Amino acid sequence: MKNSIIKIMELLILPVGLFIFFSLIAGGFGLHSLPIILSQSMLPVVIGLGLCVLMNAGLMDFSMGARSVFGATIGGVFSQGYGVVGLLLGCFLGAMFAAVIMAVIYRLFRIPAMVISIGILLVYEVLAAKLVGSSGYIRIDKSLFVIGSYPYNVIITLAAGVLFYVLSYRMRIGCYITAVGNDEKMCKNVGINADKVKFVAIILTGVFCSFSSLLMLCYSGSVTASTDMGTMNLVFKPIMCVILARHLRKYVDCMPFLILIGGLCITIIFNGFIALGFGEALQDIILGLFMIGVLGSTALSEQLQRWKRHKQIA
Repeated sequence: MKNSIIKIMELLILPVGLFIFFSLIAGGFGLHSLPIILSQSMLPVVIGLGLCVLMNAGLMDFSMGARSVFGATIGGVFSQGYGVVGLLLGCFLGAMFAAVIMAVIYRLFRIPAMVISIGILLVYEVLAAKLVGSSGYIRIDKSLFVIGSYPYNVIITLAAGVLFYVLSYRMRIGCYITAVGNDEKMCKNVGINADKVKFVAIILTGVFCSFSSLLMLCYSGSVTASTDMGTMNLVFKPIMCVILARHLRKYVDCMPFLILIGGLCITIIFNGFIALGFGEALQDIILGLFMIGVLGSTALSEQLQRWKRHKQIA
């Protein structure tokens, strides 16, 4: 327990160090930026939790952004007639409906999940655009979007993290999902229905999409429906969060915490470059180099450890 606490404190050095670094070199970056960084980190972290469920099962999904927008749109529509209850219920029902449809298609037609996700993405982008009408967006009352604004969005994200932890580390389905992702053939040999496990994993992403729909709608009080695969951009940061978390898992095996660390690091980097006046293209290049550096250093460290073990045996 003591070692785990020490490792957690060591991992916190990464976002804290990045924050201090940009505070020193960027004039418009400092403690006043902290609430903004926390708020902007929550959405990719929650989407990352949902993506992590699928990636643990050996699947990939690019539709979580579109499904989140669809859920947020349904929540916005329901909130106009039923207030807070409509907002919460609409986000949940919209996100779960999209997840169930995707899971059924995957189970019936055995099409790769990544291919299905692209088709689902296109369909739900169009559906969301039809729901919002010619305005292109839907807005909720100011008294409602405070539910998912700072600091309540942090609480909602922590609740999603606790749910992920319980599902992944304390329930049988979480063990099955990880086992299927690691070795599907072995799972089938011991009697685990891999297709059913993947079906459940896709449905579980709907739960996290309902959280992300609420955060998305309440961040600014409105959600804009985009088409032409525009919602795919919403999954790139979460994918980076999960990849970074997976490479940090050798220190502490707690994916919700590690995804949070990844989300904070990426958001700090983006906001730091904005404070420095860097353009969006340059931000993407540097962020890509940062990810390559992190993954490359991890791979190099593993190779060095294998070389040391081999040398000790020899």
